[in-house]
Amino acid sequence: MKTLKLGYLPLCKGSWVNDRLGKELKDSLAALKSLGHEVVDCGKLIISDTDADEACALFEKANIDVLVVHHLAFPLGAITPSLARRLGVPVILWSTPEQPYRTPAYRLEANSFCASNMTANHLWRVNHPFAFVYGNIDQAMAEMKEELKVFASIKQLKGFRVGSVGGRVPGFFTSTFNEMLLREKFGVEVENITMLELVDTARALKGKDLPEARKDVLDNAKQGDITDEELNLAVELYAAFCQLRKKYRIDAWAVRCWPEFSDLYGIGVCHLLGCLTGHECATACEGDVYGAIAMTLGENFSASKTFFADLVIFDEKENSGIFWHCGAAPTCLCRPGFEPCIRKHPVIDGGGKKGVAVEFPLKPGKVTICRLGENRDGGFRLMMFSGEAVETEQCLRSNPLKVMFKGKVRDLINKIVYNGFEHHYVVSYGDIAHHLREFARIMNIELLEF
Repeated sequence: MKTLKLGYLPLCKGSWVNDRLGKELKDSLAALKSLGHEVVDCGKLIISDTDADEACALFEKANIDVLVVHHLAFPLGAITPSLARRLGVPVILWSTPEQPYRTPAYRLEANSFCASNMTANHLWRVNHPFAFVYGNIDQAMAEMKEELKVFASIKQLKGFRVGSVGGRVPGFFTSTFNEMLLREKFGVEVENITMLELVDTARALKGKDLPEARKDVLDNAKQGDITDEELNLAVELYAAFCQLRKKYRIDAWAVRCWPEFSDLYGIGVCHLLGCLTGHECATACEGDVYGAIAMTLGENFSASKTFFADLVIFDEKENSGIFWHCGAAPTCLCRPGFEPCIRKHPVIDGGGKKGVAVEFPLKPGKVTICRLGENRDGGFRLMMFSGEAVETEQCLRSNPLKVMFKGKVRDLINKIVYNGFEHHYVVSYGDIAHHLREFARIMNIELLEF
């Protein structure tokens, strides 16, 4: 995920200056720097419009990504709106708690939250992206860290390149995408790559020693019923993906994985897509470009690889559902106690005829499921819901994961179906609901949370 350049703007109106601000400013700046992003410090408390103009010039020269406005005390009200407009970057409003009130009456020392409240109104009215964090330094830094993940992901998408190999699979209108909308809203670019170029690149590697590609393809998995020839074909095709990734500067893949691949090249590609996902390049099958972007968001927010899957079974009595796909999960998500096995594909030519797909049930844990798509008005929308993945047996060939839901599963299913959502889901481990909400809010995307 991208690191950010943060402009730190500590504010206080002259009439609110007091003795405690010097230490608080020093401690706050040190805490902000500890988060791992580059911090551009204007070097002093910003009290006047002149101070603000000097800080703005510094931030413009440094080309900051985010303006962190720290309300150490109540400021001049026009400073943040002016700098937000001039710099054109998102803003994080940071407020600190007031000292505990007491009697007899005493003078407010900071009025920090009121300052953020006032400024948020202005930013909201002009539709300028912003976030808000609050608390003592430890609490504020915990909130700041999570907000910065969202802003870093938004920055990452500007110029993000998805390699679309072969387009979408036939009949899957759920994998269609609007290329110009992607560019306009997120800054994402799509590079269209033909299957012919990928296959020709792989065939040119035939017989070559490809130790790194072989290591990634085996990737802690045992060789099951696939032949040595199928394994070699898989290694060569994976190496071809890696070559084209460098050639076209690809950040994520969306691959038309059927019906042609097994006839063109002799094997299915499912396990290779999981290998790509497991090695720094989220990869969605069946040509789903929006799926690849959602996988990347899930990785950023959860710090874990994601599972791109269908919801294939639900049980109303047990209040559960099974997410599954046909052998493209990254092996790092394998349930403890199981060893991933590279096998012949469970579906191609009726199943059991050609490799390669990986087989294992996925690990348990809290999960957040999301889907990025389009609404009827021609904009983007984001759906999300959560559950608890439980220990799953190898109940289906390839990659099953059983998830328990809190609400009635039939109610969830009806909401998905009647809202017309696509049938591909991104399963992320952990609770990333806050990040997804913030992403949707900041990017002004319709959010449906079930």
